[in-house]
Amino acid sequence: MNAPHFFRLLALMLFFTGSTSLLAAADSAEDATPVKVRPSMLLPGVSLSEGISEITGVAISPLLGVSAMGAWTYYQTESQLRHRLPWYCNPWVWGTGMALIAVCFLKDFLGAAAPPLVKKPLDFAELFEDKLSALVASVGFVPLVALAIAQTQEKTLQSAVDLTGSGLAVMPLSGFIDFGVHTPWVSIPIAMVAFAVVWLSSHTLNVLIALSPFGIVDAGLKLAKLGLIGLVAGSTIVHPYAGAVVSLALILIGLLLAGWSFRLTLFGMLMGSDFLLNKRATTADLDSGVRGFLARRMEGVPVRTLVKWQRDPEGRPALSYRPWLVLPERRIGTPQSEMVLRKGLLNPSLAHRAESDAPARSSLILLPRYRRLEEVIAQRFGCQEIVDGTLLRGLKAVRQWLVEMLSAGKNLVESRRSENA
Repeated sequence: MNAPHFFRLLALMLFFTGSTSLLAAADSAEDATPVKVRPSMLLPGVSLSEGISEITGVAISPLLGVSAMGAWTYYQTESQLRHRLPWYCNPWVWGTGMALIAVCFLKDFLGAAAPPLVKKPLDFAELFEDKLSALVASVGFVPLVALAIAQTQEKTLQSAVDLTGSGLAVMPLSGFIDFGVHTPWVSIPIAMVAFAVVWLSSHTLNVLIALSPFGIVDAGLKLAKLGLIGLVAGSTIVHPYAGAVVSLALILIGLLLAGWSFRLTLFGMLMGSDFLLNKRATTADLDSGVRGFLARRMEGVPVRTLVKWQRDPEGRPALSYRPWLVLPERRIGTPQSEMVLRKGLLNPSLAHRAESDAPARSSLILLPRYRRLEEVIAQRFGCQEIVDGTLLRGLKAVRQWLVEMLSAGKNLVESRRSENA
């Protein structure tokens, strides 16, 4: 199954799963835990602000957010009402989540001293754990929060009306928002979109951690992610309005970076799956084209766009891609220059050289599955040269240096033995 078909199937599954969760939550709304109206909630939009902060905080780190929310809600609820709490408040659920978080913490703490080849597979595994947690949270947590906001907002307004004797103190300030909040088919899609854009932006930090070869960079990115969670939680503790302002700012940033975040997320997912599963393409797979990511902007198409390298109807090498993986296919031509295929330690890449004596400029990052097929690919697409990548050349130079040093040491020992004899 290729990537576009996979994402179409995933979108269909998300639609049916989300619809089922919405209907189930709506049916059980009458049996939900009674909402206790706090004095601060009589201010317009407080429950909405708290809900926005919850969704944003969980989107930054789904496993940590859902587990923390579940534990907090469980211990804040009276014991006789705990059986009516949502699924994520079950001790087995948030307890398992906390255990996985502890394992990830030990991995980061102990893995700082481990070689990258030992730690990086675990980082890629955490990358897929974050995707799975986000999938569960998007269909099992976000709709419940949106419905809880609607229920709380309705009870809050009713309490305000009862206290003031008139709805004029509240309704003019929030009447328009209340319509959307009280309409699940409007509020839930908006909440899921907000969750998605924030998660995409924060997930790029996990991708950069998995791709970075330096432990200090990994630690800095981890601290940045924890700092975002602390910013949302801390501002919400100060005041729900402050938390909402911070959350809305993060949602806006996520919307602006959605395209860049999506491409980097897809890059990390495909590169990581090939690396973890040790995928190997065959010569028969090359008949449908070679998949990779743009290493630089070409004809207005941004970097890290997933493309397919194949020959056009005229027999010339060309690149094709689908915007957002589902839109109609488009084609871009490859530069009319000498093509150089580079062998890499993890994956091969394609470069173009404008002149015979000019340095080659990277154009395409191929997936790791095409390792050991460099000669076949170069022959099929007419590459003029096959060279080693920078990192591979460095490792070969280090190996050659070690061989020479060991050989020199061995010769020195043998000569001294012959002299003593």
